[in-house]
Parts: sequence; C-alpha cells; structure tokens
Amino acid sequence: MTFMDLRNWSMDQILQLPDHCLSRRYTVLCALSMPEDTTAWDISELALPDRSIIHEFTLNGFGAYGSAASVRLAIGDQLPTTVAEMSRLEPLFAGMGFQGPEPRTIPISAPAIFRLSRLKMYLPAQGRRLILEGVTIAAVVADIMVAIVVSAVPNEVPDCVLSA
Repeated sequence: MTFMDLRNWSMDQILQLPDHCLSRRYTVLCALSMPEDTTAWDISELALPDRSIIHEFTLNGFGAYGSAASVRLAIGDQLPTTVAEMSRLEPLFAGMGFQGPEPRTIPISAPAIFRLSRLKMYLPAQGRRLILEGVTIAAVVADIMVAIVVSAVPNEVPDCVLSA
C-alpha cells in the first residue's frame, strides 16, 4: 500500500477528506460536582494533539437547580485557581456563549444536554488540555460534564482513498 503525503496540504483540503481518514478519535473529558455558590475548575487528564480536529462536543448539566449555573471552556497547560486566570486562557470555541470577553459564559439549567456533532473543526491545541470552569449561585447544586471527541490531523492517507 502506498501513501499520499498531506503535510503540504491546506487545512481546508485536509478537512474535506472523508471522516475515516482523520486519524483515531478519542474523548477528552472534564467534570465538576459543585455545591451551592461555588466557582470551580477542572482540567482534562488527556492532552489534545498538537494539531487537533474536534469532531463532537457535549455539555451535560444536572443537579438541583434553583436558577441557572454557567460554564466557561478554554484550553491551557495548568488548572486555573481564579476567574482572572481563566479569563487569560484561549477559548475552546471562540464566540460561543454570552456576548463579552473570551472565554465566554455559557448558561445551563437542569437538566441540560447540549451537543454538537459532525463539527470537523481545526484547533491548533499544541498539546494543551481542555479546561472547564463552573459557576453556581445560591440554591444551585450542579454536576457538569463536558466532553469533546478529537483526532490528530493526519500526515498521510492511503493513495487508494484519493484515487477514486
């Protein structure tokens, strides 16, 4: 079997390849269990590939809600410990959430399931990890989970895939 080198292809060309050509997929996850009136952070155990493709995104929120909780999503190297540290990180999805500075606030209420599939979105992650910030207010107890399905950008594909 011979392979075609993709290293000189543009990202637009690579993202037009069939899904089965885009490397092995895996799930990167962050989760928080939060009592009332809390701000907390989680960082994924797995790092993202240097050049990542995000295929799917899922946000689940559940718990006892008296009003809305919210999340912010970013990528970074270390777990933030303050809102200001989180605000300096690169957003996972630019422009997703309430109008304002990045990473933007995404409101959730119970039960909340938000899913984006078939994204095929390029992310130059450079080995950073997924970071989740959750904020609850009084009378809100929240369990929040965020998962993304990613793969690395392939460097080559079998010739037979492109010779149709």
